[in-house]
Formats: sequence, structure tokens, C-alpha cells
Amino acid sequence: MRLKFLRISALAVLILFVIACRKDRPNMDVPTTSTEVKFSSIISGQIRTKAVNDTWEANDAIGVYMKTGNGLSNLLSANKSYTTSGNGNFNASSADQTMYYPENGSNVDFIAYYPYKQNLNGNMYPVDVANQTSQGAIDLMYANNATGLNKVSTNAQLTFTHQLSKIEIVVKNGVGVPSLENIKVNINGLKTAANFDLATGAISGQANVADIQAKTSVRNNLTVAEAVLLPTTDENPAKVVFIIGSKSYSWTMPAGTKFEQGKKYNYEIELVGEGGNSGIAATLNATITNWIDVPSGTYSLNKEVITTNPPSISGYMETPVITTDDNMMYVFHKSPNNDKVRNYAMLYDKRYKMAYWVAYPLHSSYVGGSGRTDAWQFDPSIPQNSQVDLSSSFGNGYDRGHQIPSGDRTSTRELNQTTFYYSNMTAQVSSMNQGIWNNLEQQVRSWMAKGDTMYVVTGAAIKTASDATITYIKGSAIPKYYYKALALKKGDAYYTIGFKINNQVMPTGVTYNNYRINVSDLEKETGFTFFPKLTAANKTTIDNTIWN
Repeated sequence: MRLKFLRISALAVLILFVIACRKDRPNMDVPTTSTEVKFSSIISGQIRTKAVNDTWEANDAIGVYMKTGNGLSNLLSANKSYTTSGNGNFNASSADQTMYYPENGSNVDFIAYYPYKQNLNGNMYPVDVANQTSQGAIDLMYANNATGLNKVSTNAQLTFTHQLSKIEIVVKNGVGVPSLENIKVNINGLKTAANFDLATGAISGQANVADIQAKTSVRNNLTVAEAVLLPTTDENPAKVVFIIGSKSYSWTMPAGTKFEQGKKYNYEIELVGEGGNSGIAATLNATITNWIDVPSGTYSLNKEVITTNPPSISGYMETPVITTDDNMMYVFHKSPNNDKVRNYAMLYDKRYKMAYWVAYPLHSSYVGGSGRTDAWQFDPSIPQNSQVDLSSSFGNGYDRGHQIPSGDRTSTRELNQTTFYYSNMTAQVSSMNQGIWNNLEQQVRSWMAKGDTMYVVTGAAIKTASDATITYIKGSAIPKYYYKALALKKGDAYYTIGFKINNQVMPTGVTYNNYRINVSDLEKETGFTFFPKLTAANKTTIDNTIWN
């Protein structure tokens, strides 16, 4: 009887031991000779959020799933905690969190996320961005690239991508705002809670509209407000409120702004003081970039007229509505003599190595006696391999045609030199450049004197509706025609006119007046929207008392 009792006891101990060894491993046994799973990692984009010097911090923890098949329906290990010493290599945080490759050599896949949460409701990871105090705790990242691995795999590398959006605002104090000390920045009208499905990598269930107080800091003597945000499912613009003491400044983000997963939105805002308890928040410039790379451009918003509700993604009065892609970039140049004064902007195509348009203000302060510097040089804002080296001319009957003329920037030699950036040049037929086009440029400066400010867009088109072929010289696309869109501000009124002139040897006896076009029709020809803050009536009428 005693012997039978001992046998039963031993069997019970053995069963308990086997059960203990199967904890969190529902589909397989774990022989003691199994190969332990370890990870290395990279973070796509390396945008500064959670990490010091854009890398992992000591004791950062990720959650890892080992599985086979699609989704998370066939799990071998679930939500194991792995940590790093800060070098990006991850090991199990404790013995009971260790995962092992199957001993039979079969392949497995891994899904990982950051930051680690011990208790989850199924596959759903709760996201809450209401509290921005520790952005590392809410910067959700996800990796599902480590697939088809087995016990002979030397290393499983996880590539993490950001699943949320980020906004970063550089705040500057303008006239009437002596200090930004103790500034608070609230972002209103956005949802703060959602669920992230670890099986599919999808965000759903956005809820809880609330005010988000951005995290503020001083970096390189600049005041920066930043927040990690949920991707938005609509395009209702968020409102940003800047509070300094008892005074507030409101700014509504551009209409159509939609926060996308993995995108970073950068804005530069100037606060301008006025009487009372409210002021103006004026957008100086803004960019939208990917966290993986930075292909897209920048755009500026008009601090002259924008107060709380900028109507579209556009810029100063002269800036057309901007669309960028991986090839097109928006470039904004300030005056080299005063970085608070704008010089000119352009929409530049790195593929065709030319600017589609150059936009700039023109008034007497830009024009003086510096003369022409002929300081031919690469544009420092554009990679040199995306520009044509024009230290010598195009040749073959083509000039290095300025889009912003040298004559429109002669107040100082330094300012004039910026018109000789290669990015400002296109292949312009020599006789056309030195004849009818030069005459038009001189006339624009003459018209400038009739008003307060002339707003100019000079552009070049490499395709037409009837001819989509593109020809090149020195690797730069040759324009088929050039155009100018002009808006003269005189008092409170604006007067517009356009010109469209083919890039060719001109017929005898024609002048630029033969090529007049109203700005509305020029928009239809080019596909660009000029002077987006003006009414349609402003752009369909040519007043001959002004443009004589």
C-alpha cells in the first residue's frame, strides 16, 4: 500500500513539473537544449521622441510574440518581455520570459511592439496620448519584419516603425511679445485614445476628444512644443492655442491637414502681440516629413494676412498652393542680410533638375546699386547631385536663364549672389532670354513703382497639353514655355496679370504684350493655383490702367 502511494506521489510531481514547463507555450514542449531567441533592432527614421541620441535607452522593454501562419491565431509564445541595455540588442527580461526556437528546425515569425505592457486584452494594445509628459511611454512602435527564422538563424533583427504621428512647433516671439517664458501650448479638437491591433498593425476605435498639452522645451535657444498624436481619420483642422500668462494666441492648422501614421509635421510659428488678451499666431513655414526618410518639401504661410484660420496649404501672398512628392521639394530662402526678411521660394524637381516656379515679393527695399555679381554656385538647400553644374553655360543656343532676375535683388551683393544659385537657372533660348524676356523683367520693376508691393511668380513648364515629351540639356529638362503671374498691391486693392511665352526664337515685331493672359487662365494652363488668398474676380480681370 505504501509503495503504491509513493508511485502515485511521484507521478503527481512529474505531472506538475511538465505543466510548469509548458507555461505560456500552448503548442510545443521546450527541451532544455533549445536555442534561445535573441534580437537586434533598428528604428526606422530615428526621429527623436523616446530615445536619447535617437537610439534605445537602457531597460527599454518590448513585447514579443512568436508565431506561425497569419495574424496571431497560432501562437507559440505570447507577449514576452525583452529588454535592452541601450545598444539595441534585446534579451529576455527574466528566465520565464525566454523564448526558444523549435527544436525540429521549423520556421517561425515574430511580431514585436514598444513600449511593453504586461496586461493586454487579447491582441489589442491600448493607445492614449492625452498625457505628453513622457513621450517615450506613448511613442508606439511596431515590427513584423522578422519572418521565416529557425534555430540556425544567427540573429533576428526587428525593424520598428512609428505607428502614430508627431507634431513639432518652433515658437518665436515677434513684435509685442517680449518673452516666451512659461509658455503653454494646447492642441484642441483631436482624439486621444484608440486601440492598436497587434495582429494586423491597424489602429481603430479613436475616441475621447480632448485638449492635448504639448511638451515644451528649449533647444539650441529655440522654444519647441511637441506632441505625439493619433493618426486622424478626417481632415477637420485642429486648433492650437499658445498661452503666455493671461494672453493667448490661437491658430487653426491649414485646412486639409490630416495626420498620417509615421509622419512628422513641423511648423514655425511667430506670436505677434496686440492690445487686449489675444494676439496673432502667424505661420512662418512648415514641413511634413516621413519618419523613415525626408523626401517632401516645405511651405510657408502668410504672416501678413493669416490670423487664426489659414485657408489652405499655401504660403506668403506670392506663394502658389504647394504639392510635393519624393522628387519635388519646396525651398525657402531668407535674406542673407536679415533672416527675418524673406527672399524667394521655389518648387524644385530633383528628377528634372529645375524649378517649376520661383515666387518672391518685389519692392524698393530689394532693389539698389549692388550690380550683378555673377556668383554662380550650387544652391546650399538642395543636394548637389540633384542640381546641374552650371559654372559654364548650357551652350547650344541656351542661356542660364534666371527665374528670379538678378536685377530684382540688387540691394546688397550678398542678396544678389543668391539669384545665381544653379537651382534658379533653366535652359532658356538665348535670344528669347536677352530680348522679350529681359524687356518683361524690366517692365515688372517699372510696374512695381506703381504700388506698395509686387508679388511675382516666374515659372517654366516642361510639358504642354499637346506635347508631353521631355528633352534635356546637361541633364536638365528644357522648358517648353515660361510664364509670369503678377499681383500688385496698391493700398487695399490687388491687381493681377499673367504672361505665357514659348521658349523659342521669337517672331519679328512681337512684344511681351502679345502674350498677356489673365491669371485664372494661366492657372488652367500650368495646373498651379496662384495667389490663393485672392478672389476669382481678382484673377480674371486685367486692369489696363495699371498694366499699361
